Amino acid sequence: MRLSRQSALLCGQLGVLYRPPLCEVSRSQSGGEAPPQRQCSAVKSRGDTRRPSSFGRALSSRTCPTSCRASALHMRSSVMPSNVEIKANVSDPTGFAKKAAELSQSEGTIIRQRDTFFNCSRARLKLRDFMNGTGQLIYYERPDTDGPKLSRYSISPTSDPQSLRTVLSDAMGVKGEVRKERRLFVVGQTRVHLDAVEGLGNYMELEVVMRPEQTVEDGQQVAEELMEKLGVSKESLVTGAYMDLLLEGDKET
Repeated sequence: MRLSRQSALLCGQLGVLYRPPLCEVSRSQSGGEAPPQRQCSAVKSRGDTRRPSSFGRALSSRTCPTSCRASALHMRSSVMPSNVEIKANVSDPTGFAKKAAELSQSEGTIIRQRDTFFNCSRARLKLRDFMNGTGQLIYYERPDTDGPKLSRYSISPTSDPQSLRTVLSDAMGVKGEVRKERRLFVVGQTRVHLDAVEGLGNYMELEVVMRPEQTVEDGQQVAEELMEKLGVSKESLVTGAYMDLLLEGDKET
C-alpha cells in the first residue's frame, strides 16, 4: 500500500486525524504514486476583483459551515486511492519466489511487519509497525470475497507507532495482532507479496495499484493474468484478512 497525505477516519469514534483546508484536489496522472496536488481557494476580501474559481463560487453559495465541512470530506473520499487485491495460500514458497523474481527482475525486499487491528464498527483500521521506529495507520474498506476485489484505503505515516498503539488501544480496544515477514516484489503496477505469517503459514497477495483512468474490471484482468503467470490456482484463493483467518482458527480450537 502506498503512502497518502489523507488521514484515516477512525470509524467515527476519534474524528478526523487530519483536516485539510477547503481545496480543489487533483490526482497525479503518474500512476497515482505522487500525493494529490491541492489548489486552495482563499476567502476573497471585498476589494479583490478576481473572478473566483468554480469551486470557490460553489462554496460561497453555501452559508452553512456544516455543509462546507461535509463537502470537503466528500471531496476527500472521492480521491481515496484503491487497489484490486487477491490473497491465496502458497504451498511452495520457494517456487513462488522464483517465479516472482523472474517477473519482477529482482530478488525482492524483505519487510518485517507487526499489524495491530483495532475494533472498528465499519471496514478495518490497523497500525502497521515496521519494527524500525516507523509505521503506518491504515484504514481500508474491502469486501470479504475470494478472487480479485476492490480495496479503498487511506494511510497516515507515523514516527512513533508504539505511542500511537497505546492511544488507539485505550480509545478503541484491540481486535488482534498479525506478525509476518513479507517479501515484496513489484511487477508493473502490481505489488506481489510473499508472506510468512505467524500462526498461519505461507500466503501470497497481489495488489494492483489502480491508475485514475482504470476501471475495476481493468484491475481484475491485470490480477488474473498475473495469477496465471505465478501459478496461483483458484482453489488456493482465500477471503478476509490475516486477522480474520487467525480469529477463525482461535474459534476452531
